[in-house]
Formats: sequence, structure tokens, C-alpha cells
Amino acid sequence: MGRPRALRRRYTAAVVAAVIISIRTCGIALALLVVGACAHKQTIQLDCVPKDVTIYLDKVPLDRVPDSIALRTDQPHVLFFKGEGYEPTMVVLELEETADGPALSPRDLCFELNLAKRKRELEIKIEE
Repeated sequence: MGRPRALRRRYTAAVVAAVIISIRTCGIALALLVVGACAHKQTIQLDCVPKDVTIYLDKVPLDRVPDSIALRTDQPHVLFFKGEGYEPTMVVLELEETADGPALSPRDLCFELNLAKRKRELEIKIEE
């Protein structure tokens, strides 16, 4: 590939080659970024989750409990719910092919989620 005239006059062949490789690398990185940004997302409602529960999304804790979360549909996701006094619950969002493209299932997390508060009761019977 021929070098541009402006580069040939000012720089050595090694510098010109490095610049051309850098430009190609940046172009490839930009193309991958655009393709990755085009991945479909699906919004999962979390408004049924108590605010005092910690949510882990793919093993990473969320800062707070949001009302909804947008997840990419190019991979499955794992949600883990843990809170003082609640039964720990894990929900795996699997991929399924639909007419509209890939989607995460279950779609209605509030229907699948059972974060019942644990009751701590102590029953004492006194025999006379």
C-alpha cells in the first residue's frame, strides 16, 4: 500500500507504518463498539422487590434496588436476591428465540420471584 505524500516527506517508513496500523486498529475497535452497542436490550421490572434487599446481577451487587433494569439479550443473566429476614432467591434469565428476536425468560420477574419474609417464631409449651 502506498504511503500518503505528506507522510513520506516528513516521517520515516517505520513511523508511517505505525500510524497506518494505529488508524486501522482504531477503526476495528470503533466497528466492534458500534456492533456491541446495537445489541438488543430488554427491560425487566423490579418494582416488586423490597428496597432492603441486595440484588446481585451476574455476581455483581447493584448499588440500590431499581424499579427496572435493562439487560442485553445476547446472553443469559443471573439475578440473586438477598436480604436480612428474606429467603435468598436466585432467578436465571434464559434466552429464548421469539418472532421479534432473542428475549430473556421469565419475562415477568415479579410473578416468578418469591421473596417472602421469614418469620421467626418460637413456641414454648409448658407442661404442668
